[in-house]
Amino acid sequence: MKAFLMYRDRDFDPQQVLARRAKEIRRDQGPNLEQLLPWNEQALRQDLGLDILFNAMAAEDHFLFEVAKVAVLSSITDLDTIRYRQHVFSDCSKQEAIVRDIYRLAVETIEGERKNYFSFFARYPSGILSRAVSVLQMFVGSLKTLRTIADRHGDKFESDGFRRLFAMLRQELSEEYFARI
Repeated sequence: MKAFLMYRDRDFDPQQVLARRAKEIRRDQGPNLEQLLPWNEQALRQDLGLDILFNAMAAEDHFLFEVAKVAVLSSITDLDTIRYRQHVFSDCSKQEAIVRDIYRLAVETIEGERKNYFSFFARYPSGILSRAVSVLQMFVGSLKTLRTIADRHGDKFESDGFRRLFAMLRQELSEEYFARI
């Protein structure tokens, strides 16, 4: 399931962009300029004081800092994409608390999975099974919470990006899906 909040028809993954950049540089190929940070990224960040902006956007979250950096410095010229992003951003501004709740849920879920570490008993099949069941139950709980957010608040969003996201959540996280898993 992809959110498609930065582009109408594809996902935005800053880690993938940065990894692709490093790979192309290592292979000594001409970089795909549409997918890379500008060559003068460091100078731009310093001259324009962009790290202040990125830090404010990220609120001490390293992942969000990297996303903000790639998003701001990866220039686009397609007007449809710019309008699409502006509508999504408008929803983010109007429904800030809901967007923050969604992000917080994602972070808590990832951290919860990491905390559910392998112990001494992880060497045994019963320990592996126990951890797998525990993690699955945690993920199902998070997915149910996400579905509840979509049901309660989806109609408050106006952009194509968020409408598509909430419709996808309602469709893919159906009662039948939860009953099956």
